[in-house]
Formats: sequence, structure tokens, C-alpha cells
Amino acid sequence: MVADDSRVVRVKTGRLLAAHRYQVLMAEDGQDAGRQIEKAVPDVLVTDVDMPGMDGLELARQVRGNPRTAHLPIIMVTSDSDELRIQARAAGVNVVLGKPYPEEQLIAHIQQLLGNSPRA
Repeated sequence: MVADDSRVVRVKTGRLLAAHRYQVLMAEDGQDAGRQIEKAVPDVLVTDVDMPGMDGLELARQVRGNPRTAHLPIIMVTSDSDELRIQARAAGVNVVLGKPYPEEQLIAHIQQLLGNSPRA
């Protein structure tokens, strides 16, 4: 699942993941992601931090606080700062990627978190 309030980012990230044969769900913000995750837990969550309503940190805390979703790997993509990294780790985020990031770095993190090798 890709959760970002920017349609451009959702589409770009979605295309990247689809090109690597991942099925992609899109969420417009943290609240939308939370609703969708309640219905069907994705394999991984890629989220922005700055979103209206529920931000990425709050979304991560919600995911970690639910026994059904507590295991869900979370990758946060945002402007990089040491303070944000500390907050993200405290919220249960597995990986923080600073913008901009090499696309292959995102794919490598997803593969590592899912415990699988690159898709052909």
C-alpha cells in the first residue's frame, strides 16, 4: 500500500512497484490508509509523514497498536531529519527514506522486509 496525499507521488510510486510485479493499493491520506488496512492488511505500507488529517506517524502508531496489523512492515518516505527518524522509530517505522531516494533503494527495502529475493 502507498499512502500519500500527493497524487503524483502515489502514481509514480505505484508504477515503480507495479513494474516490479507488486500489486499496489493506494491511499490518499492516513485516514484512508487506516480504513483500507482494517478491511485487508497489505504486505507492506509505504507512507509519507506529512498528510492532512492523520499523518504518517499517527498511522504507524495505529498500525502497531492493532494486534492484527502490528507485524506490517512500514517504510516512511519524507524529508530527512534526525528528529523525524527518532519519532518514526518510536512510532514503529521499519525504514525511513529521505526524499529524494534512488528507486531501487525502495525496492531493496521492500524485498528485505518481505524476506524475498528480487522479482524477475
